[in-house]
Amino acid sequence: MVGIAVISLVIMLVIGVPVCFAIGLSGLLALVLGGGESGFMAVQQAVRGMNSFSLMAGPLFILAGEILGGAKLSQRILDFCRALISWLRGGMGMVSVAANMIFAGISGSGAATMTAVGTLTVPELKKTGYSKSFISALIAGSGALGPIIPPSTNMIVVASLTGYSIGKIFIGGLIPGIIIGLCLMAMCFIYAKRKNIDGGEGSFEIKTLGAAFKDAFFALLTPVIIVGGVITGIFTATESGIVACVYGLFCGFVIYRTLKLKDLADIFKRAASSSAMLMMLMGISSIYSYIIAKENLAQTIKEFMLSVSTNPTVVVLIIIVLMLIIGCFMETLAATAVVLPIVYPIVISLGFDPLLFCVLFSIATVIGALTPPVGLYLFVSMNIVGSTFQEAIRYTVPVVLIIIAVMALMLLYPPIVTALPNMMIGS
Repeated sequence: MVGIAVISLVIMLVIGVPVCFAIGLSGLLALVLGGGESGFMAVQQAVRGMNSFSLMAGPLFILAGEILGGAKLSQRILDFCRALISWLRGGMGMVSVAANMIFAGISGSGAATMTAVGTLTVPELKKTGYSKSFISALIAGSGALGPIIPPSTNMIVVASLTGYSIGKIFIGGLIPGIIIGLCLMAMCFIYAKRKNIDGGEGSFEIKTLGAAFKDAFFALLTPVIIVGGVITGIFTATESGIVACVYGLFCGFVIYRTLKLKDLADIFKRAASSSAMLMMLMGISSIYSYIIAKENLAQTIKEFMLSVSTNPTVVVLIIIVLMLIIGCFMETLAATAVVLPIVYPIVISLGFDPLLFCVLFSIATVIGALTPPVGLYLFVSMNIVGSTFQEAIRYTVPVVLIIIAVMALMLLYPPIVTALPNMMIGS
């Protein structure tokens, strides 16, 4: 069954069949031709894969991101960041990164974060003197913070597939996400200094910052409510998605009055489209999970990896490298759904910290969205900036190296990931 599944999947991907359908059809062929199973088994597994309470958080955060984006909270967040750091060398680039970091704590989606903030900052970055190549890489790298800083759709999928606490994975990604964001800001400073551009807008004024903070207060409160509620146990990660949606509607209709009833149709349409893609992918990939379990593929892979090394860190490094390669050719959530159910039991059996692994795995999938030929974030940023592939790829390499360096730091010093969740939620 496994051979039929893999060969047919590769063929379908090569001829251009959409990833979701390629996974489903190859799984169906494997069940019917290789396992002698009824085709109905594929349907049964697909429904089972979507029937998850924790997975409900994904569509809820997607909807929350659309509502908050429609309420134009991104502009208020951007104005606050501008008042805070635009006076520094490379300040406009730093403003873009900081705004992405804050909006990442609202949307949970890299593409949504890039679109909401990037469309506002790109014209100003160009005007300040940044090249298209640098802006493309910066927007893509900043957007990659969406699936790392909580809440995160990628982490919801990881938690659903592993059964590990969504709340702990959320909090585990917070410090690595902030470190990556600060490194991207440092990159802006170095670039601006070398090119002698963006010397800073005016000077820091506490009065201007206070006014911007007051105007953006309820927007800035959103990630605090979402993450704080999960940490304190007031509501679960799934319930926090509902709270985020209700709070977004309240901000849009009552506080800022930037939403109108006629806007809801487009908001729900976009959210439904993205949610359908996520749920369909998770359901169909469960067919592969069934095939893997029936063929005992996990044990075979485990024996192979242990023949290479019995050191859990080395095994995790092998898995990360594998994900970096697969991520170049397959959409991140699809790669997660196919690979994670195989490797997670192996890692746990070796005694590796499941929280550290889940966060590392989530960040590894993000790198795949920055690298061609798939490179979703890279191509979205190219579209926003209006740059060519040759321009965009030039500075994307340093961004990828920054993320890899932070992952290496996480492996060398795990408390970066584990200390905060264990302190706030419990070990």
